[in-house]
Amino acid sequence: MPGGQDAGIRFAARGGGKLRSVGAEPLPANYKWIVLSNTTIGMLLATINSSILLIALPDIFRGIHIDPLAPGNTRTTCCG
Repeated sequence: MPGGQDAGIRFAARGGGKLRSVGAEPLPANYKWIVLSNTTIGMLLATINSSILLIALPDIFRGIHIDPLAPGNTRTTCCG
């Protein structure tokens, strides 16, 4: 930080006891909806990604010539 101040982040209570960084601009009124939509879209994309991977795994294993159910291709030890 300029002026040799310590590098810690200072917080102050503003409106409703919420912690906000000192000098920060107020959040827009629809901020909670922005956060909710970003979280929802993120979870949707993660779900779609995992579904695509689950459907594609058999073709991936065929392409690299590995049988994941064969004894030599699976590690069954747990915790070490």
